[in-house]
Order: sequence, then structure tokens, then C-alpha cells
Amino acid sequence: MKQGIVDRPFSRRSDVHACQVELFVLLARELIDAYRRRPDSSLADWFEIPEYQRFVIGAYAAGFVCTDLEAMNNFEEMGSRPRDHLSGASFSKLRHYVHTLLRAERWADGYASTIREAIVSGALGIVVDRLDSDDSLKQQEELVDEVV
Repeated sequence: MKQGIVDRPFSRRSDVHACQVELFVLLARELIDAYRRRPDSSLADWFEIPEYQRFVIGAYAAGFVCTDLEAMNNFEEMGSRPRDHLSGASFSKLRHYVHTLLRAERWADGYASTIREAIVSGALGIVVDRLDSDDSLKQQEELVDEVV
């Protein structure tokens, strides 16, 4: 198989590796902290902060934006009541939420920021905390004895 750099998002069937989740969590926490330091910054300034740019690129790189996912039907409701919808969500639902969040950010075309709204509502923080500490989200790999 030929190896090289490709320019396309992941598939929802692509596994997300632990190091990708760690990267996403790190970048999201940096972005949340950056917002807390400048909560009243203008939207134009928000889009220019390095943490925002790293988070957007990192979310794609970490496999949270997928070519074969549609937007979530209840995305706005999830953002308005994140504890109800995200506190017990499966990994695939959290990934779908982040996918929709990033796509909505792109669709807003600089006139709004769904990412910033997710920080304000606490939704992004809930997703990050779950990804960082909820072991039930991890796949359980079967242990296979090596045959020598």
C-alpha cells in the first residue's frame, strides 16, 4: 500500500486512537482556558486566537470530523441542555456532537461561533471531561495469547 499525506476527514467507522483523544482534550482545554481569560473578546478577535485555530485543526486531525456523518438533528437542544444529553452519551454520540459543532462553526462563516457557544453553555467542557476520565468510552480490546 502506498503511503502519503491525504487531505480528507476520517470516516465514522475509523477508530479514534487514545493519543488522538488526548490531543483533542488538550486542545479543547487550552481553548476553554483562553475563552475564560478573554470572555468579552469580539467575535473577530476570537477567530484569531491561536488556541482557537489549533483546536479546529486538532479536532479534524483527531478524527472527530467525519466525511460520512450528517449534522445531529437535536444539536441545538443538546447545546441548551448539555448535562441532560452529553453526561451519559456514548463515544459515537460525543463524536457526532463534536462533528456537528465543527461543521456548524464552518457553516456560520464567521457570523457566529458555535464553538464559543458550546464553551459558554458548558457543553464542550462536559465532552472533554467525559473523554478524559470516562473509561466506559474506551473499547475493550480482547487479549489474545501470542503463539510462538
